[in-house]
Amino acid sequence: EEVWDVLLYQELESIDPGTQQAFYNAHMNGDAATKQAIHEQYFPKTLAALNEHVDSFLRQLDELSKRAHGRDLKVHPRLPIILQHNEFVKETFLKVKANLQQL
Repeated sequence: EEVWDVLLYQELESIDPGTQQAFYNAHMNGDAATKQAIHEQYFPKTLAALNEHVDSFLRQLDELSKRAHGRDLKVHPRLPIILQHNEFVKETFLKVKANLQQL
C-alpha cells in the first residue's frame, strides 16, 4: 500500500497539486475513503509510473550485469556474490512485473 501511496503522491505533484494536498490530508487524518477514491481516479497513471519504475530497474540490473562480465575476480572478489544478489533482485522484479500485468 505504501508504494502505491508514494507513487500517487509523486504523480499528483505534477498533474494536480490540489488533489495531492487532499490526498496528503486524507493520509494524515486516516481518511481511507478519500484516499481510495483518489487512488481509483488516478490508478492508470499510478500503474504506469510503477511499471516504468520496474522496467527502469530491470534495465539497470541488466546493464550492471553486462559491465561485470570480464572483470578480474582477483581485483573484484565479491563480484560473484553481487551478481547472485542482482539476479535474485531481478527475479523478484520480474515477479512484480508479472503481477502488475494482471491488473
